[in-house]
Amino acid sequence: PGAQTVSAFSDSATARKIRENDKQSKDMKKGEKMKNTKPQRPGAQAVSADDDSDQIRLMQKKGRLPIDAPTNTKNSDIPALQQPLDDIQEPELPDDLRIHPFSGNTKTIVTAGDSASVSVPLYPEGSLSSLAFPFNRNQSEDDDVEAHTNQNSYSSMRIHGQEELPEASNVDSYARWNIKGAVRAGFKKRRCTIAIIIVFCILAVGLGVGIPLSSRGGGTDPPTVEDTNVPSLAPTVAPIDLKPCFSADASITPSEQFETIRSSLISQNISDEALFDEPFSPQRKALCWVADADQKSTNEIQWTQRYILAVIFNELETPENKFESSTRLEVSVTECALDGITCAEDDITITQIKFDNEDFEGNLPREIGGLVELRVLDLSFNDDITGTIPNEFGNLVSLTTLNLKNLDLQGSLPSTLGQLTNLEFMILAFNDLVGPIPDEYANLVNLVEFDIDNNRLSGSVGHIVNQWTSIESLNMGLNRFNGTILDDLIPLSLLRIFEGSQNSFSGTLPPELADLNFLSIFNIAFNDMDGTLPTEYGEIISLEHLMIRNNDFVSTLPTEYGNLKNLATLLIQKTDITGDITLSHPVCIRSVNTGVLIQFVAGKDINCACCSVR
Repeated sequence: PGAQTVSAFSDSATARKIRENDKQSKDMKKGEKMKNTKPQRPGAQAVSADDDSDQIRLMQKKGRLPIDAPTNTKNSDIPALQQPLDDIQEPELPDDLRIHPFSGNTKTIVTAGDSASVSVPLYPEGSLSSLAFPFNRNQSEDDDVEAHTNQNSYSSMRIHGQEELPEASNVDSYARWNIKGAVRAGFKKRRCTIAIIIVFCILAVGLGVGIPLSSRGGGTDPPTVEDTNVPSLAPTVAPIDLKPCFSADASITPSEQFETIRSSLISQNISDEALFDEPFSPQRKALCWVADADQKSTNEIQWTQRYILAVIFNELETPENKFESSTRLEVSVTECALDGITCAEDDITITQIKFDNEDFEGNLPREIGGLVELRVLDLSFNDDITGTIPNEFGNLVSLTTLNLKNLDLQGSLPSTLGQLTNLEFMILAFNDLVGPIPDEYANLVNLVEFDIDNNRLSGSVGHIVNQWTSIESLNMGLNRFNGTILDDLIPLSLLRIFEGSQNSFSGTLPPELADLNFLSIFNIAFNDMDGTLPTEYGEIISLEHLMIRNNDFVSTLPTEYGNLKNLATLLIQKTDITGDITLSHPVCIRSVNTGVLIQFVAGKDINCACCSVR
């Protein structure tokens, strides 16, 4: 930058010839031919006017100057892509001219007499802009360009920095040097641009391939195939044939896992050892499945729980839905995910089993007693479950609810259930249980509900139930109990329901029962009770149902019973109660005025004016 070329022109015939040729060349290149002219290759530059025609032809031959190029120094020698003056018609220069140095983005062409000047835009700074222009004598340009002239003759020389270039290379060499630098810079920029484009293309291709793969989960999942005839790419595992194991074939050597789990179950006393060797027994089939097929039996807790569940399903499922064909317990599904199963917060330990109303049939498995963390066991309303209540249920020390209602259980109540001191709900109604209630049941001090209705239990129970101070519902009806019991109810301050009908209880009605402030149902019908009706019972405001029929009470209906504002049922028939019950009786007044007493039955031996049925 800043280096300029100084070229001296004289009024020689050669210079005039060059100018004439230049004018003719410009006329010929007007129009479309000028637009289609290809850029000159680097190195082809203008020739100063003092070169003769031989030198011009030599440069054309060497390729430094196009054959049809004009031999003047105007800007038409610049490649068309870099020529901003193509459409500007420059004025014809007089013989005696001077061109002022150019700077910035303009050049000024001035005639010899300074009578006319033209300012035109130049190329941007840093572009190909160093051309050979004649300078007037005694004129200097910037700090690094200096022209030395005299009045009548011009010498041709050039200063680049402080270096004086040889005269032989005055115009062409310097122009060639300047063009090569510009071309190199252009090539460098072009290479950078191409490299950037290539990088962007690679990134675009990578993104185009990567995004679809990532949307398919990294390309690891098999493609979705709508045609069901096309084989699936997902791996399949052939089911294991467990029948040889089920059959306890002696020629089959048990697996190491089989022996490990078998020994563990025996040591925990989960099953009888002999049942493991019995072909096709529920225990044998469950052990084979857990040891050789199950994928979740990885520790003692899990294989114990899953073995017990497998026994339950093998034992209790209907014949057409036994465990080996059931989908209830899958080899790859945790037991905590099964319907009816609830686990602790660790998602491992089973705490609840609720298989009520499942149409189960078979004997109640003793293996359930191995679920020592179980809190709720509900198998109610499976009336085809038979057998006895296993003694092993006494191991369920965490149990709070035992619901075996409406099964077909036989036998006696196991005394081991007296160990379940956390038990709150013991529901064994509608079975065929026989025998007395074991004395050990007095330990069930946390009982809230005890329901053994509709069995064949017998014996005296008063000394047991009077220990259940937390009891709220005591249902012992439709059994064969005997002895006194009502006096044993006095300590049960939270009692709401006493259902003792259809037994053989004896004794009188203790007045102290009036202190049971929460009592709402009192049913002692169909027993061997006698005595009078305590007037104090008129103070049990919470009482809704009083049923004392079919007993040997000798009395009249106390007027105090008219205070029982919540009384809806009063059954006193088949007793020795005497006296007319007129509309003026407080009970009738209460019944007529409030309409609360819906069922009032006094029997045919009593003249009752307000009874619903005689």
